[in-house]
Amino acid sequence: MRARATSARSVLFVLLAAAALPATAADSVLTLERVVGEVRAHNPQLRAATAMAAADRERIAQAAAWEDPVAGLEFQRDSSNRLTTYDHAELSLTQKIPLSGNRERRRALAAAGADISTAAIRSREFMLIAEARDAFFQLLRAREQLALTKETAQLLTQAVDITRSRLTTGNGNVAAVLMAETERVRLDERVIMLDREIADASAALNTLRDLPPQAPVGELAAPALPAAAGTDLPFATLADAQAHALAHRPEFAETTARITEAQRARELADRAWRPDPEVMVKARHMNTDSRVIKSYDTGIAVSLPWFNDGKYRSAQREADKRREAAELDAAALRTKTVAEVRDMWQRIETARRNLELFRDKLLPLARQGAEATQQGLINGSVSIAELVVAQRSLVDAQISLAANLADFHRYRAMLATLAGTTDHP
Repeated sequence: MRARATSARSVLFVLLAAAALPATAADSVLTLERVVGEVRAHNPQLRAATAMAAADRERIAQAAAWEDPVAGLEFQRDSSNRLTTYDHAELSLTQKIPLSGNRERRRALAAAGADISTAAIRSREFMLIAEARDAFFQLLRAREQLALTKETAQLLTQAVDITRSRLTTGNGNVAAVLMAETERVRLDERVIMLDREIADASAALNTLRDLPPQAPVGELAAPALPAAAGTDLPFATLADAQAHALAHRPEFAETTARITEAQRARELADRAWRPDPEVMVKARHMNTDSRVIKSYDTGIAVSLPWFNDGKYRSAQREADKRREAAELDAAALRTKTVAEVRDMWQRIETARRNLELFRDKLLPLARQGAEATQQGLINGSVSIAELVVAQRSLVDAQISLAANLADFHRYRAMLATLAGTTDHP
């Protein structure tokens, strides 16, 4: 009875484990959408930019606040120099009254500075996402090339074994064997190089995801081959892409906020000539009098900025120059954006045309040639040298197809970043 119960538990455990396997395998596949989500949620640089924007936003309330009142207490001694006694005591209280409008302008200046930090969050987010996309496709490309290289090395090993077996009967060619061995060693060298590329891309991807650089990266979800020309792009034409980029690129919001900040600084500098009055109240107490307050005075005081003309003129010139610099940066960014979008569009078009060429023509021909030479090697009608050449052509075609596919999706993602759109994750 106990054995039956144990057997039933074992069967149940196996069934539950089998049912859990597909979900675990699916969860282990790392998609580009998941990478982008992890960067947005965990990247320290993005979180630091968000914290900085929140800190700058707190300056608005500080700039809009009234200045602190000032209280003073003064002891006057007419007949004695002793510190423990006094003849008169005077209590004073002063407060600046914000009538000039400078307080509102300081608040507007602080709000403009906070807007810069807020715009910088989106700029930093798009930059980090672009880096993550680039690392994702570099890793995907290197892994695909590594798999193709190892597959070719295994095929060459089999071909060498076949040729060596023929040497025992006197039908083999020693030079062909040495050629195949040399080719296999070169493939080993390529494996070492690809292992380094995979390690570098994995470290970059993990760093952006706020993971240890040596953390293992699971299987990547490879994107599908693009369909007809233009159907996989977020924009119909180059002109549409450029127009959208000029209107939505994140960096433009930052440059616009800098121009606004310079305008607010100029407005504040213009109003600095109008000082806020300071109201004063003074109450006196006589030590020999029983009354708490014997007399009091009221008064008003203002600063005199008109005697310091150079200081305020300099503040106005500084604001003008900062606005000029911000406007020039915006103009340079517009020119740069149009050129970068055009360059990325051309790269996408080149990668797409290469994809069609290798997918529809070169790869099928190379595959047919390789299969024919493999069969000929088995039959003895083809030499191993011909197999090496045919297999090299097949591998080059496969690697080029994988590289162009990765480049196509990589450039498409970079175009979306330039244009300030999240159409492609």
